[in-house]
Amino acid sequence: MQVVLERNGEDRFSYRMDTRMKWGIFTAYIQQQSDFRWRDGVVLPGSFKLTHKVSLYNRRDSIEFDWQSMQATGTRKKEDFAVALIPGMQDKLSVYLLLAGSLCRGQYSIDAAVLSGPVPKSYQYQFQAIEPLDTVLGRVQAIHIRRAVAGDEKQTDLWHAEETHFLPVKMIYRDDGIITDMRLLDISFNDG
Repeated sequence: MQVVLERNGEDRFSYRMDTRMKWGIFTAYIQQQSDFRWRDGVVLPGSFKLTHKVSLYNRRDSIEFDWQSMQATGTRKKEDFAVALIPGMQDKLSVYLLLAGSLCRGQYSIDAAVLSGPVPKSYQYQFQAIEPLDTVLGRVQAIHIRRAVAGDEKQTDLWHAEETHFLPVKMIYRDDGIITDMRLLDISFNDG
């Protein structure tokens, strides 16, 4: 997993996460990018793009956030959609920045409205523990957070470290018995 947070203007940023996985003969590449504004400590997503390639399967999703009209439009799995925005709504990647900001303020559990398709979802992150973790940055004390929904087969565990400004250094995603373990390989911050 490679993470890049880049400043593109006074209050404009891009946050990218590239993930590469391999199991058996299959390879997967997931690239996500969130372009957003940072105003008075608030993350305002502007656009979100997802490219998902698994061997011969390709998928491209996108969302445009229009905060003036309070409307988001996008495409998910080749289907167009439009959704009314609610204040504080995030995309699937900018929610990590919202979580990082909460961790910086000492708030270890949060609820967030996340838009990744035609139906907004509630993401609830719960504090699990503070744990030592070996990373590319060396051994760090990481805050372990879990996102899970009761009765759902999907669960995401995240480890955030102060050394990365509380962006994730490790993720484990569980979905119907399949476990994907992602670890930070590289992180850079470009101050523009």
